[in-house]
Amino acid sequence: MLTLIAFHFSFTCFAQTGMQTVRGTVNDKQTRTPLIGAVVSIRAEKETYYATSDTGGNFALQAPVGRCHVSASYLGYDGYSLDNLLVHSGKEAVLEILLEEKVTHLDEIVITPKVQKDAPLNKLATASARMLSTEEADRYAGSWSDPARMVSNLAGVASANDSRNDIVIRGNSPTGVQWRLDGFEIANPNHFGSIGETGGNIGMINTNQLTNSDFYTGAFPAEFGNLTSGLFDLKLRNGNSHKREYLLSMGFNGLEAGAEGRFTGSSNASYMINGRYSFLQSLHAIGLEVSGTKGAVPMYHDVSMKLNFPMKRSNLSLIALAGASKINMKDDMTDDSEWAAGDWGQEIAMRNQQFFVGASYTYRFDNNTRLENRVSAQRFSSAIDVHALSYMDSTRNRYYDTDMSESRVSYSSKLIKKINAKNSLNAGVGADMYITALADNFYPDTTPNVPLPLRSSNNTSSLLRGFFQWQHKFNDRVSLLPGVHAQLFTLNQDFSVEPRLGFQWKMTPALTLGASTGLYSQLQPFPLYFYELEGELVNKDVGMSRSWQTALSVDNKISSSWRVKTELYYQLQYNVPVIPETPEESVINFGGDYASQWSYAFENSGKGYSYGVELTVEKFFDKDWYWMLTASLYEAKYRGYDGVLRNSKFNGNFALNTLAGYEFKLAGNTLMSFNIKIAFMGNRRYTPAQSLPNKVDIVYDFPHINTLQLPSYFRADFNVNVKTSYKKFSHEYFVEIDNLTNSKNVWTQHYSITQEKYKFTYQQMLSLMGGVRLYF
Repeated sequence: MLTLIAFHFSFTCFAQTGMQTVRGTVNDKQTRTPLIGAVVSIRAEKETYYATSDTGGNFALQAPVGRCHVSASYLGYDGYSLDNLLVHSGKEAVLEILLEEKVTHLDEIVITPKVQKDAPLNKLATASARMLSTEEADRYAGSWSDPARMVSNLAGVASANDSRNDIVIRGNSPTGVQWRLDGFEIANPNHFGSIGETGGNIGMINTNQLTNSDFYTGAFPAEFGNLTSGLFDLKLRNGNSHKREYLLSMGFNGLEAGAEGRFTGSSNASYMINGRYSFLQSLHAIGLEVSGTKGAVPMYHDVSMKLNFPMKRSNLSLIALAGASKINMKDDMTDDSEWAAGDWGQEIAMRNQQFFVGASYTYRFDNNTRLENRVSAQRFSSAIDVHALSYMDSTRNRYYDTDMSESRVSYSSKLIKKINAKNSLNAGVGADMYITALADNFYPDTTPNVPLPLRSSNNTSSLLRGFFQWQHKFNDRVSLLPGVHAQLFTLNQDFSVEPRLGFQWKMTPALTLGASTGLYSQLQPFPLYFYELEGELVNKDVGMSRSWQTALSVDNKISSSWRVKTELYYQLQYNVPVIPETPEESVINFGGDYASQWSYAFENSGKGYSYGVELTVEKFFDKDWYWMLTASLYEAKYRGYDGVLRNSKFNGNFALNTLAGYEFKLAGNTLMSFNIKIAFMGNRRYTPAQSLPNKVDIVYDFPHINTLQLPSYFRADFNVNVKTSYKKFSHEYFVEIDNLTNSKNVWTQHYSITQEKYKFTYQQMLSLMGGVRLYF
């Protein structure tokens, strides 16, 4: 670290104080209609700079490089405020400012900008939702510029796994989480993921491509369906429509390059493209091991792109995402301290590929009405080969293999109508056609290397959906949001009608009460539906899982930079698939791994519930420092086919996170920051086991499923970041120390037949990583 700082100071004498363009648009929050004549101001270095939006809502002004404060005002609208915007010399700052119309209009008004860094972008969400600012969240230590790891710091989220970024919300399975990108529902956007899962080792989408996005932990607005646990609604930013800019980066996530800019000198159309290639194999070659992957070396690459074409009354955008990854993990059966004669381990080879392309067309009929149409196509494929290894590698038998793919073609249309300042309507329809191909084989001990097919099918199915939501503002303080979502699964004609209701009361300028309740349903992962037994789809008629959720939140903004939020929630799950053959098990326990086993006959007689309380105490970045504390206490239970109440696999009971950081200015245009994160939480649960007298087979004590719990998870991460702006470019160095205390957190457990006890594999130990980014 000292070497990095000394190296940096040898260049700071060349840093120059300069100006950079801050540009963007000012739009109505509901309709996205441009607001003409809005006043935008920037305060920096004791000077204030002003601009006025033009007929397209566009503004541009020059500001000094460094931190600045942005505010905007428009007659009849709530004000806007953004503190501590970082202006780079190598990259223009581009903002989308959304203002909300007031219900009460006065002849003379004083506009007071509102700081709402915590409030979701979606004004139809009244509880269990949070806006994720990429500029702030990217500071968080231990996040690796991965959006999924960033949200693990928020209240209600508990992720006790260093090697995967599964989002476990309120004790629910991560399979209940839905991912969206620019309004499109997408498959698992993570490397080393699989069908039926929603996580992986590392995300395909990097935070430098994102603008502010919304994250939901439950009780969703009527617009969203086919989900029961959580939603990550990611928003891609547009490329700079006035200037070409470039990015080069090297770090733990790989080698990365990006470019953005306008297509021609006279057009406002823009492009943004970003590519990344892992070089962990190079680190492995020089002796730097990647922890938490059984000595394996993850290899991956991805590319993402957005093209944006603004027109007079409409806008067309095209986005694409593609990635591929592979890894080979192998138990070290030569380790005498962990293994003995008679033990069996595994060698697992995984590979996956993903491709997505989508087009979005928005047309504004007038200043209060717009129609959004989206069409997309995507394909996700994964393959896994598992070999059984005996002690000292004397025997290596193929045990299981699977090859799965899921293609999807989707269309959706949404109408947004603002009737007046008090009332607005959202309504939409959509359809998804799924093409699923599944093939997997088991290799019995009696016939080594001779496959016993479990499944081989190609099937087509569709999901039809529609929603309606009304927002009524009684005044500027009280809002009511009734709505309904409906969906039909054509494979078995399962139909769901889901009423939703939201309420928000701004009791004082600082204190807001929010409430939300409703019914929700979700399809099962497609490997479950297409399990064949004697040529028959035995799970074809399995219905959607249902959930009734309600949440109550109290948000108290103590000052412009401090807030305290408390949220209570209750979730009731029913119609949950369970397994008569294994009456103690439930789909509630599935997910959060490289692959789940769906090859059983299920029926919808299971139930479950979760409830808890969440606390967030947060100081937003202000006066050079920030701090956040999140705490969650929760209970997650379920009933299987036998009706006995048990802990879910993900019932960790508690989660505690604290993050803090400090930034100060060095010589020239150089900013240095220090950030720390400490996480402490309950871990996953597992099932007792024992060896049979033959000392070959293991039997699991399913009547006592999930009665054992892995030791509590503790980890501290620390990073240092140095940003310097020069006349025409800027660069950034970062160094991170993960697991600062070298804590031994359990990754997986395996039962040793010979020692008749569980043995544990541990996660990432103390490690050092770093990197550099260049903007020009």
